[in-house]
Amino acid sequence: MPAHLHTPLILQPPADAVSRFPDVVKLAHDLSLDYVHRRVVMEQALRAMGGALWRTLGADEALAAARQAAGTRILPLILDSADPAIQSLPWECLHHPEHGFLGKHLGFSLTRRLSPESSATADLPKGPLKVLLFTALPDDLDQEKERLDVESEQANVLEALDPLIHRGLVELTTPDDGRFEHFRQLLREQEFHLVFLSGHGKFNADPLLGETGAWFLFEGADGRGDPVEGKELAQAFSGTAVQAVVLSACQSGKSASADLGSSLAVRLLHVGLPHVVGMRESILDVAGIHFAHALCEALGRQERLDVALQAARSAIAESPTLTGPRKDVSGATEQSWGQWCLPLLYSRDPAQALIDWQFQPVPPQMPLERYHEIAGMSLPAAFIGRRRELRELGQLVCGDRPGQCLLTGAGGQGKTSLAGRLAQRLEARGWLVRAYTARRESSWGDFVNELLFCLQKPLSEQIDKALLRCRTEADKARLIARALLQQTSGKLALVFDNLETLQDPKTREITDKAVAAWLDACKPGSDPAPVVLVTSRWAIPGWEGDRRVQRPLGAPLYGDFLRFHQQLGGAPWGAERLRRLYVALGGNFKGLEFFHALNQVAGDDEAFLRQLEQSRKELQLYMAVEKLVGYLQPAERELLNRLRAYLAPTFADGVRIVAQDLAEPERLLRRLVGLSLVEVEIEPALHLPRYRLSPVVADWLREHEPEPTSEIEQRAARYQHWVFDNLLDTLEQALIAHEALRQSGLDEDAARFALNPIVPYFDRIGLYHTLLKEWLPALRESQNQELRADALNRSGKTCFHVGQYDEAKPFLEESLAIQRAIGDRAGEGATLNNLSQIYDARGDYDTARRYLEESLAIRRAIGDRAGSCATLFNIGHIFLENNDENQAIACWLGVYRIAKEIGNAQALAALENLAKSLGGSGLEDWERLSQQMESGE
Repeated sequence: MPAHLHTPLILQPPADAVSRFPDVVKLAHDLSLDYVHRRVVMEQALRAMGGALWRTLGADEALAAARQAAGTRILPLILDSADPAIQSLPWECLHHPEHGFLGKHLGFSLTRRLSPESSATADLPKGPLKVLLFTALPDDLDQEKERLDVESEQANVLEALDPLIHRGLVELTTPDDGRFEHFRQLLREQEFHLVFLSGHGKFNADPLLGETGAWFLFEGADGRGDPVEGKELAQAFSGTAVQAVVLSACQSGKSASADLGSSLAVRLLHVGLPHVVGMRESILDVAGIHFAHALCEALGRQERLDVALQAARSAIAESPTLTGPRKDVSGATEQSWGQWCLPLLYSRDPAQALIDWQFQPVPPQMPLERYHEIAGMSLPAAFIGRRRELRELGQLVCGDRPGQCLLTGAGGQGKTSLAGRLAQRLEARGWLVRAYTARRESSWGDFVNELLFCLQKPLSEQIDKALLRCRTEADKARLIARALLQQTSGKLALVFDNLETLQDPKTREITDKAVAAWLDACKPGSDPAPVVLVTSRWAIPGWEGDRRVQRPLGAPLYGDFLRFHQQLGGAPWGAERLRRLYVALGGNFKGLEFFHALNQVAGDDEAFLRQLEQSRKELQLYMAVEKLVGYLQPAERELLNRLRAYLAPTFADGVRIVAQDLAEPERLLRRLVGLSLVEVEIEPALHLPRYRLSPVVADWLREHEPEPTSEIEQRAARYQHWVFDNLLDTLEQALIAHEALRQSGLDEDAARFALNPIVPYFDRIGLYHTLLKEWLPALRESQNQELRADALNRSGKTCFHVGQYDEAKPFLEESLAIQRAIGDRAGEGATLNNLSQIYDARGDYDTARRYLEESLAIRRAIGDRAGSCATLFNIGHIFLENNDENQAIACWLGVYRIAKEIGNAQALAALENLAKSLGGSGLEDWERLSQQMESGE
């Protein structure tokens, strides 16, 4: 049921707010930089920002009266101002002394309004709610900095809307074409009420940095980014039934302080849209995913958009750390908590609903025809997913010099559907497309006769006569292909489907001489050649060459798997079950069909697991796993089983590492890949292939083969560690290496690796809650006393960062006792330094100084100059707290000299910030003082 709301309270900032409150502008600027540089934004910073904003309003009495009048109802708050400088401030952070953050408090809703425009109220469209989920992900975005996880966001929208789709309350459209031209076509030809526009946004208000304005980055025809300016984007919505647009792009809600119209969101509002949601700054993937899921769930309860947005902000701020298979040890959830205030809503009238919900919902029916034929091939009526492959292979077959492609992969991965989709596109462009499917019921003679039937007179008569003179199948193939190319002006496409049924399992050569002859005759060369699309579970030897590529297909994306589930009319089983199903079946579409063919289950966990196990067995049979493994030579089978040691994809070197004594590991790997027992993916940063077992193959091996030896597992784990040290020093690879070390029984190595580099990384970016919950408890149980002491020290330091002084002290004291017992002088010096900070925070400066002096003595004795910098820096602060500025300056000068000599960047940065906080300009102040001291001034 939708929530009950009170009459809104209008909040109008004073016209001179920006000039009267320069501290607010400074806080807003600093906060914006934190988001730009991807720093962890703490609640204290948001509270300071929000409190300063609240004080500019002078609305304490008005809010108190409105809150009392509202009672238990939600009180809508509308921030009303047409001043660009005022609208550029982060009002979603608004913090009230009693009620806290008003932008995420579920007793309020917070909306922006440019002016109290009066407009004629149009009749609302009738339900169901028609949603367009349009995503754009160009290929040329920076893989690490700019690439949004739009697939995950799409999957979360699908999950949230799944039960509503099954009840007939929502109709969802998810196109696979990210071009602006296609977006405009959809809006012209179909009716939508809610549009999610997900991708990358760009904003520039500085003329010195180039053209000013706001853009959304669509996909160009070549897959590269196609920036569309806000005005042009807004025009696409003219004359549509769209009631609200959710811009998931970063900076889509940001405007220049001098030009409110520069905001992408405001541009859309000006075209007449009732509601527009934008993002004030760049939003992290995890925050965007939580936001999309919560927003859709609330809209499904028929909430107003402002109420749904409030719930979505709250979901980001309070998103729990996941457990079980989706457990978050990366800190991504904690890092997103400070991003709850980034979504903003511009609304002409927050009370205006998206649709008229008074309608009789009709649950979607299973399509009578799930398949249709094109050129002799049976294809799904609706193609799902593979948008990257479609774009890349579309460029191959539709380019100036069309190429040919062999699609390989396990059964059920969608090879035939992808080839058919490409063929459909060619046919729509006027190409002649014909297909042969290598099944028992298919006749090769019928395929050739159909090609001949396509020839027109007099060419057909000439070919009939010429065929009589052909001696071989290759001669016939060349003759017919040339004739068709001549007739179609080169627009000929041939599809050869399911060729694994014609291949020798041992050599993978095509055994049907006629088909082999046609593939050879159509090979690109000096003469024009047709587009040839081949699908097979197995690679074909010698296929790749000039304008010929082989494209292995891995598992479909989770979002595509969800869309196929909804197309099949499956029951709304819930997010966790759907994800479990995806993992167990490796995302395989055919496996999902098997699952749907069994009795539908919704509430019985045991029945769900039985059904899952049965469908997994059927999928193994369909993929012919046992049969394929039976074709392998002993060395090939052994390598396949050893690859189970890798819990994540590995490079070719990693395969060689576990191959050990097996001869010719490269040849063995090619054989396994060629039979689609091993999947291939391209690592985006290094552009190198990585290899992995599909879950279905791994499950079969687990049931029929012995476990890899511990030596093999440890070799694999150490290789993943090596990859982090030498190839990919990313957090993702660090987590892979740590888990591999732990699973292989190398517990001490895993703990050492966690303590450096993983824990220091989390500490550096401020993910303290992740450390305290997910990492440090297990590390404190290490049997290695040195590692245990380090973990205890870091636990105390982390507790100190979050203000848990009582918890920090015993951790540090226990660490100190162990370090003294084992003679770890460096650790002892660090822990004494950290202990001093607790007494400093409590105002016990004498005890703090005593600990620091003891720490400094140890660090000087062992030659730890970097550690001495940290301790001297803290001693300086103790002197300053005791109003002894001269002694404080002397300590900090000592830090400056050491840090400058050894190049300690961290200490120098701290000194620069300190100089500025004391009214100076930076490091030059310390240099000047140092020279004065040396000269005796």
